[in-house]
Amino acid sequence: MSQFRKDPFGAAWVMISPERGLEPSDFGSVTRPVRSAASGEHDCILCPGHEQQTGSELRALRPSRSATDSPGWRARVIGHPAALLQAKAFTEHGTTPFVYAPSSGYQELIVEHPDHAMRLETMPRDHLGEVLRLYRDRLEHLASRPHVRHVQITRNVGRAAGAMFSHPHAQVLALPVDNRWVEEERQAAATYFARQRRCLFCEVITTELERRERVVSANATFVALTPYASRQPFETWIVPRQHSSGFGDLSSNNLADLAELLQSVIVAMNTALDHPPYNIVLHTLPSAREASYHWHFEILPRLTNQTGFDWGSGFYINPTPPEDAARFLRESLALRGASL
Repeated sequence: MSQFRKDPFGAAWVMISPERGLEPSDFGSVTRPVRSAASGEHDCILCPGHEQQTGSELRALRPSRSATDSPGWRARVIGHPAALLQAKAFTEHGTTPFVYAPSSGYQELIVEHPDHAMRLETMPRDHLGEVLRLYRDRLEHLASRPHVRHVQITRNVGRAAGAMFSHPHAQVLALPVDNRWVEEERQAAATYFARQRRCLFCEVITTELERRERVVSANATFVALTPYASRQPFETWIVPRQHSSGFGDLSSNNLADLAELLQSVIVAMNTALDHPPYNIVLHTLPSAREASYHWHFEILPRLTNQTGFDWGSGFYINPTPPEDAARFLRESLALRGASL
C-alpha cells in the first residue's frame, strides 16, 4: 500500500507507491497510442457514453433534467481513476528518524469538456470560466475537510508532462501534509514581509509592470510574466494584481479575465514553441489568509531535462533568459493579433 514517508533530512514528505509500478512507457522508449474520438476510437473513459466506467460523479455541470452519470454534461468531477490516496485519517507512525503515515487525502479529476479534441486554448471563453469556477469550488470543498493542509490544481498536457489522458482534464489534490514548493515561497514571502511590511509578490508585480521586461500580457485583473529567476525556459506565472493568498477568494466576476489570460499564454507558447507539452500548477493556501502570500498559476513548458549538474549543484540551469522568453511570447501574441 502507498504511504507517506517523512524525509529525515528536510521538511518534505515523499509518497512511496509500489502499486503504481513502472511500465516500459515510463522510461520514454515506448510511444503510447493517442486515443482520439475524432478518429473513430471511442475507448476513452472520459468521453460521453463511458460514465459508468469512471464511478459515480461527484459533481457535474449538466442540464437540470439530465440524469447523473449519463451523457449531456458540460463538465464533470469524478474520483481519480488511478488514485493513490484514500479518504482516511492521517496518523504518523514510527520513531525518529523513520516516520511514516498512511497515504490519506483526496484525488479528483475534473473532465473539462465532453469533446475529446477540445483544448484549453480553443475552449469557448464562457465555458472555460465555468471550468475555473469548478476548480475554485472543488478546492474550497476539499479545503474544508479535516486535516487538509495543502490543495492544488494541476493540468498535464502531453506525455512528457505526465498526462494520463489526452481528453481535456485537470487533477485536484488535497493532502494532510505541506507542499515543499509552496512552503518555500511562503517562508520567503513571510521573511520579506517581516522586514519590509509589504507583500513580496505585490512588490514584484508592481516592479514588473513598471519595467515591462518580463511581462507577457496583462489585463485589468491579472498579470502574466516570466519570473526573474525562471527555473525552466518559458516558465510563466499568472498572478492576480490585487493581493489574495487563496484561490478560493477569487470573485466570479474575475473568472473571464483569468480565462482570457490563460488562453493567451497557451496560444503564445503554442505559436512560439510548436505546441510543447506543459504543466499548469496552482499554488495557493487552502484556507488560511496571509498578508504575505499571493496565489498564482505556474505554466511550465517541458523543454529541458535536469542533468547531473542540476542535481549535484542544487540549482536549475535555464538556457533561456526570462527577458527573451517574455519577448518571444509577446511577439507570438502580436502575430495572433493580441498584443500587450
